[in-house]
Amino acid sequence: MAQATSQDIIHEILSAINRNQEIVFVSYSVLDETEKNIQYALSKILERHNKSDLYTPVYSSLKELVANAIKANAKYILIEEGEIKDPDDIMEVVDKVRNILNEESLLLYGIKAKQYRLSTRIYLKPQTTRLIIDVINNLPVPQKELERMRERIERSSNYDSIADFYLENPDPAAEGMGLGLSMVVVLLKSVGIPYTNFTLYTDFKSKTVARIIIPLI
Repeated sequence: MAQATSQDIIHEILSAINRNQEIVFVSYSVLDETEKNIQYALSKILERHNKSDLYTPVYSSLKELVANAIKANAKYILIEEGEIKDPDDIMEVVDKVRNILNEESLLLYGIKAKQYRLSTRIYLKPQTTRLIIDVINNLPVPQKELERMRERIERSSNYDSIADFYLENPDPAAEGMGLGLSMVVVLLKSVGIPYTNFTLYTDFKSKTVARIIIPLI
């Protein structure tokens, strides 16, 4: 089967947008080409609804969520392969995940993620009055960690600056995930989107979902 070209992908994206269909991206690592396609799809959806002013904060939020999903998958691989000796040691986890996701290791990590069937899926679901964005990785989050993340999201809603939030709520795990979640809240708040439009949930079996709802009216 011939590999799809960039023009083929652009055509498929535009066709889906014109039909108001959801667009799905599947990634095993952070790839420039995938990022460019997501950027293009998001910009065209917002443009269609005269909401181009939302592009920068919404894309920045989406990028943070994708990075978090990829980090969660990387953590699983490192634990399975014995690279992380103590999963409860936050600083060890942050350090090892940072190393595996550096530029030199990204390709190898992507191959491993595919072998472990650990993908990150991005869904853009345009509707008449809103855009639903789902970022899904196929690992469940433990109840305790889910509650911690939800609490952080709610607490972040009281701040207009991510720097102010972090100064008043230092967290050694923030570089791993917490800071990204707080950043999403602050970014959305900057364009009038309430933190309640940002939710996290899991089926405790096979996936964790981060969802943002963007009003289009």
